[in-house]
Amino acid sequence: MSSPGSLLRTVLIGVAAFCAVESALAVALVRGPYLGRPSDSSVAVIWNTDTAADSRVDYAAPDGVWRTATSPEVGTRHVVAITGLPSGAEINYRVLSAGVQLAPESSFRAPRDGTETRFRFAVIGDTAEGGSVLTDIADRLVESGADFAVHTGDVVYPTGAQQNYDKTFFLPLARWLLHGPVLPALGNHDVMTGRGSAYLSNFVVPPNGVTQSSRFYAIRQANALFVCLDVESSSYGADSPQYDWLVRTLSASTATWKFVYFHEPPYSSGHPNHLVRLILCPLFEHFGVDIVFSGHVHLYERTWPIRDFVPSGRGVVYITEGGGGSPLSDFHQEDYTAFVAARFGYTEVQIDGGTLDLTAHDPSGAVFDSLVLDKPQPAPSAGVRIHKGHVRRHMGRR
Repeated sequence: MSSPGSLLRTVLIGVAAFCAVESALAVALVRGPYLGRPSDSSVAVIWNTDTAADSRVDYAAPDGVWRTATSPEVGTRHVVAITGLPSGAEINYRVLSAGVQLAPESSFRAPRDGTETRFRFAVIGDTAEGGSVLTDIADRLVESGADFAVHTGDVVYPTGAQQNYDKTFFLPLARWLLHGPVLPALGNHDVMTGRGSAYLSNFVVPPNGVTQSSRFYAIRQANALFVCLDVESSSYGADSPQYDWLVRTLSASTATWKFVYFHEPPYSSGHPNHLVRLILCPLFEHFGVDIVFSGHVHLYERTWPIRDFVPSGRGVVYITEGGGGSPLSDFHQEDYTAFVAARFGYTEVQIDGGTLDLTAHDPSGAVFDSLVLDKPQPAPSAGVRIHKGHVRRHMGRR
């Protein structure tokens, strides 16, 4: 016969176990997991739960050893940064709160350091209404093997409010967001609620060292520099903090390839932003930016290389990628435009040393435009060879 003391211990153990199970069952995933890029060398894993809990990520590099990263914060939004990853390695991971694995194991590609010269990224934009177009694009991005996707803005319609993010962004893109970060620019609709407060709270991107929030920022991936600007809610005129930061960032870069992205296009067959063209485009030319990506106009467009405001054999190529699912725009093709089509889709860019291959795709993955840029070494040369459907440009390192 059990003593009263042993019976009490048994009851207490049972109650504790029951409470632990109840606590675990009470934690449910309500968003994510998805990925962020807090620095050139780290990845953030992000998820939301319905009740406050701790944050833990178990992850494994190609050596097969499972490691753990945690955050000291207890809450319903969970952000765990993972550092010290092997360059470009495929990383398996799983997220846990209250000791419970909340989603199936997934994987992402670690950031690539400056010794690497081969990678792929994607460009999406104006995904604001979500829907089947964006779901199809998410599937294509997973299939593409892109390291990440840059977003040219207008993430969520109509006003960038938090309550619309799950339906129009996180759910349609869920399959991609498990595997690659989206690095966004602020669109004019994104800043209509609280100057973009929901956008700023949802995405994890690098600090810029100038302003409290990362409305503009830059990352380095392999041999390329990516600069995201804010032309919707931050000043960008000469002597503004953003303008001065941009000059310092571009002038200090030793990257082979330089990309800039923001929302409203300076060159467009739809609605060009002439102020951006006058203020910022001379900087892009001066510092050897290769391609500028924008959105805002709901179509795909590629210009000829532009220098001193006119098409040129050498200069900056401007791409509008606004085909993420919002109603398509009308256009009148400009003389500086090499290709334009009111089509849904996304863009892929493959970097291989001094060669860049850009392809524009519809949501099924079919290619409808392409561009090849070469930077042969070491002899400088300039010229344009025009092919049907794309332009091939040869140039020396700048």
